[in-house]
Amino acid sequence: MTDLRTLLADGLRPGVYRWRSDRTPEQVRRDVVAAGWDFVLLDTGEIHDKAGFLDLCATAFDLPRWFGRNWDALADSLSDRSTGEPEIVFWAGLQHLLDHDHDTVDVALQIFTEDITNSGQLRVLIHQPADAKTPSLLSSLPTV
Repeated sequence: MTDLRTLLADGLRPGVYRWRSDRTPEQVRRDVVAAGWDFVLLDTGEIHDKAGFLDLCATAFDLPRWFGRNWDALADSLSDRSTGEPEIVFWAGLQHLLDHDHDTVDVALQIFTEDITNSGQLRVLIHQPADAKTPSLLSSLPTV
């Protein structure tokens, strides 16, 4: 496990990462904000499907009301919403959504990864408890 303050101080590059930690989202939020970064919480601990995930994204990313609740709209909206500030997206509860809708997690990861290439804005930390097994879908992602 890498210390979050160290990651932020070193200027974490845009990307999608696995991060093992027992810290709560609120603890992470405090560190991220104290370091001068923006913070977005994606907590899919009670989300079961694509519709719920897209609704969560609309709220978490403060997407416009006209957001179309489909994958293309999410990809377009994310690349259009550049805040200009360094930003951490903290994805908690991924395993729950993965257990209910593997395809939604797969497509979401593809969109986040494509956004790194297109806008270079997102730094997605996929939270994994320190003692959790890594799902095969995440095994190719770098760990920080």
